[in-house]
Amino acid sequence: MNYISEPNKHIEDYLAYYFDGKKDFQYAVLLNGAWGSGKTWFIKKYIEKQESKDKKVAYISLNGLSKTSDIDDEIFRCIHPKLASKGAKLLGKVAKGALKAAFRFDWDGDSKPDGQLNASIPNIELPDFLKITSKFILVFDDLERCELKKEEVLGYINYFVEQEKIKTLIISNEYEIKENEEYSKKKEKLIGATFSYTEDQDLAIQCILNEIDDPELREKIFSFKLMIIATFNQVGYQNLRSLKQTIFAFERFYCKDFFERDGVFDNEIFEKILKSFLILSLESKKGRFDGEVLNFKKNKQLTNKSEVNSADSILNICRGIDSKDSEEFMNKYSCSLNDFILSVDRWNEILNQNIIDKVKINSELYEKYFRLREERPIWFRLMKFFDLEESEFEELVKSVKESIEKYQLQNTTDVLHSVSMLIYFREHSLIHFEIDPLLPHAVQQLKSLFNVNERIKKINDFGFREHAGQFGFYATGIKQFERFMNVVIQSYEDKYQEKNKERAMALFELMKDDGYLFYHRINLTNSTENYYYDLPILKEIDAQNFAVCLCEIPYENTKRVLSALNNRYTSQSIAKMYLDEQKWFDELIGHIEHQILPSASKLLKAKINLNILPSLLETKQKAYKG
Repeated sequence: MNYISEPNKHIEDYLAYYFDGKKDFQYAVLLNGAWGSGKTWFIKKYIEKQESKDKKVAYISLNGLSKTSDIDDEIFRCIHPKLASKGAKLLGKVAKGALKAAFRFDWDGDSKPDGQLNASIPNIELPDFLKITSKFILVFDDLERCELKKEEVLGYINYFVEQEKIKTLIISNEYEIKENEEYSKKKEKLIGATFSYTEDQDLAIQCILNEIDDPELREKIFSFKLMIIATFNQVGYQNLRSLKQTIFAFERFYCKDFFERDGVFDNEIFEKILKSFLILSLESKKGRFDGEVLNFKKNKQLTNKSEVNSADSILNICRGIDSKDSEEFMNKYSCSLNDFILSVDRWNEILNQNIIDKVKINSELYEKYFRLREERPIWFRLMKFFDLEESEFEELVKSVKESIEKYQLQNTTDVLHSVSMLIYFREHSLIHFEIDPLLPHAVQQLKSLFNVNERIKKINDFGFREHAGQFGFYATGIKQFERFMNVVIQSYEDKYQEKNKERAMALFELMKDDGYLFYHRINLTNSTENYYYDLPILKEIDAQNFAVCLCEIPYENTKRVLSALNNRYTSQSIAKMYLDEQKWFDELIGHIEHQILPSASKLLKAKINLNILPSLLETKQKAYKG
């Protein structure tokens, strides 16, 4: 016999005896197994075998069903999907009535005794295709997920087994069912044989991989089958359903261009990303992370807290270890954050938010993997200084020093690592020239290379201080490097603020035409346009010009701007905005009261007195209380 699963062949043998025999067993068979163990996959394969023998199988998932009439409908839909379709409602009612006659069962859930049902059964001869025969099989899956009481479900199923003599298989995860006396009685009466499904991991994973649609990707993933199995077992989340979801998510993520350069597919980076995808996805499903991928709980100290400047402490920082949870995770996989190649933000987008930004992914893969192998920058070669000849080391140090002095570096990663390597060498007396004169050149170069993100006003990412590209800084923990990084971070903030005047003018123009967008720009909302909720941008606008504009714009826009100011200063957790802009806000109110109002027209006075000033003064009063 060609078995579906060797470890479970005894189950298949028994089911053959149960379903193929002519005996009236008058009991159902129960297949028990943990969630995600592959038991449903096994049964569906078994159903395919039965259907090939001309058996009629109705497979019913009880998941989420809350009434017996729902189960009725599911059985009818399985047996006759065309009659159950919306396009065959009338015929379906006749057929369903005929099927009721075949089952002698209350299909409509009216709870009437069987004898009372005859009046509702159509007086027609039952067609052969609706008759229930010995070739008919019922399979009920997900018993533990049915919303009915489990004893009620077993009583329902017992009707088919006892009265209609239909061979029935029930699939369940009994570990999730809380047994009671009634359930135990029903189960004892109904179930005649119980089996526990043994997970056939190798076969199940092979079947999961076979479901990948792209034949080229399927072949590539199959070449890493042993790594997939090893990683799955290393994660320790023995849930094949979650693995299947992860493989299908990777299939959606996959783009050949991510891993190919100049027509050559890079299997090394493909394997690294695939392995990272498996680890992070499965660990996330397992509940390892605190809300976001690679976000670890910070409430526990490291097991061996090292001295602040010790080598162990620096190594931990470079590896992304700052808590007991992150330490356990990194040690479990013998890795660091850099081994996951893509940034934490990118992984969170891919795995939590289902965002596949191909431009950003390609950019990070190039910067953190391909560029270093193609260009081999000087600092990259200096990282392996122990293996260099003395003359080669001296030449490389000279080159990296000149590249900083002459503003030759075109990448922020190159500037940061170049400075880091020189500071490290100076700290350990491998070079003897002073580094301080080089640092202003490096800062200026970095400032010119920074791409300012409108939403990122400061560099708050702790990882920025510890690593760039795929590698941690050698100079982490050295005071000179820490001072340098402080200046670098400030230089980004300075570059951002250089355009604050332009931003303020754009915001001033926006209040004239789009009060709705103005509201979102200056408040903490769920809009991606909330650029300035934490930036005191309004004080960059001339308060007198703002006052004039507020009085002149259409009334609907005026109301939106007033609402925006009220929310900015009274409803947000960022209450500091009022303190930062209080002088500007007082000047705004003062100009309207003392300059605009006295000479305003009758209607404008009404607008100011009835709407603008009451709103502004109420905001000021609430802001003071806050």
